[in-house]
Amino acid sequence: MDTNRRQFMRTTGTAAIFGGLAPLHLLAADAPQPVRKGKTLVAVFLRGGIDGLNFVVPHGDPDYYKHRKAIAIPRPAGDPNTCRDLDGFFGLHPAAASLLPLFKDHRAVALQAVGYAENTRSHFEEQDTWETGVVGHSLSSDGWLNRHLASSSGHGSIRAVAIGGNLPRILRGRAPAYAIRGVADLGMPQMRGDAEAIRAALETAYCSKPAAGHGALAGLLSQTAAATLEGTRQLEAVAKQEYKPANGANYGKTGIALQFREAARLIKAGIGTEVIELDYGGWDTHNNQGGVNGGYANRLRELCDAMAAFTRDLGDAMRDVLVLTLSDFGRTVAENGTNGTDHGWANCMIALGGSLAKPAQPVLGEWPGLAPEKLQQKRDLRHTTDFRDVLAEAVSAHLGNPNTGIVIPNHECRRVGLV
Repeated sequence: MDTNRRQFMRTTGTAAIFGGLAPLHLLAADAPQPVRKGKTLVAVFLRGGIDGLNFVVPHGDPDYYKHRKAIAIPRPAGDPNTCRDLDGFFGLHPAAASLLPLFKDHRAVALQAVGYAENTRSHFEEQDTWETGVVGHSLSSDGWLNRHLASSSGHGSIRAVAIGGNLPRILRGRAPAYAIRGVADLGMPQMRGDAEAIRAALETAYCSKPAAGHGALAGLLSQTAAATLEGTRQLEAVAKQEYKPANGANYGKTGIALQFREAARLIKAGIGTEVIELDYGGWDTHNNQGGVNGGYANRLRELCDAMAAFTRDLGDAMRDVLVLTLSDFGRTVAENGTNGTDHGWANCMIALGGSLAKPAQPVLGEWPGLAPEKLQQKRDLRHTTDFRDVLAEAVSAHLGNPNTGIVIPNHECRRVGLV
């Protein structure tokens, strides 16, 4: 079996059973209820802490320009180098202009000032918190998307896929989840030797009925391994089919664009994939962040152009898809001495899809203001929306899983009006 397929087998939920990641309350849970058929959540983790103030720009807040002399995005003026107005107060960075039509058509919405009260500003701790949905005890927790899978039932054997090669924390736990670099990596031609003989050996070793006395864990392993093998069969079938984006969509060749292209391919295959995770790092902009132009702008353009191409490619199928961005934390309100921004507090999130609630405003959330006396610890954007409320609404209102107390434990969820 080649390296890619071994990687695939290792990064499914089969391996996670032995990792001690399955919480006891899930192992003892009642029979899970089915989620809505045909719905997909695409979670895009922007690792490093994206500067949300230069993404969804508060150009109507005069203090924004007082804090940022070198990297601020100019107010809308009909010029390509100014932000694209959304509602008279907020606007998009010009590098995000490809998303503007989606905002105007109510197929995109932003949430500003999203975070939580115990932010540590540590990449490692905050990524753990956002991926587990657990505050304070994340080291022993599974991912919130895996808890969604474990507390519900789906409509296919491949419910969750991470595109990028490694299974992220957000998908680790007792439920099967797959990590692939791309669909083509799992095609049958890559197997060495007799593919059917290899598969038969795996089925004999892992999928046969457990012997008496081996207990629930053996049964769970057998069930999960069977799902894994069925998943490989379905992905191999998808890999054999040539994929051509529809509706004139042009993804380009950037890494994030190719991930979105593979996500579209999985969704269109109709094999029951309801959760897709994408990773896009490089947002830790301490130095030379730039304003309208520069490294941040280039990376933002790649992200937004990829999201726009994905939406165009899926066309009407986007009515069943929700794309949601996440990140470690926001950045400091004031620029630093090297024309960058440091680890901050609240941030923005972007949502795309046809199931959005179509609010009157393109930016959700209470704006706390950027005046010095209104900042968190006199340096950061204060949070007014808890990130866990956004995650819970995506799972419950979009995917149809009512078990928000399991998916997001120890938190009283409030509606944010996203879906």
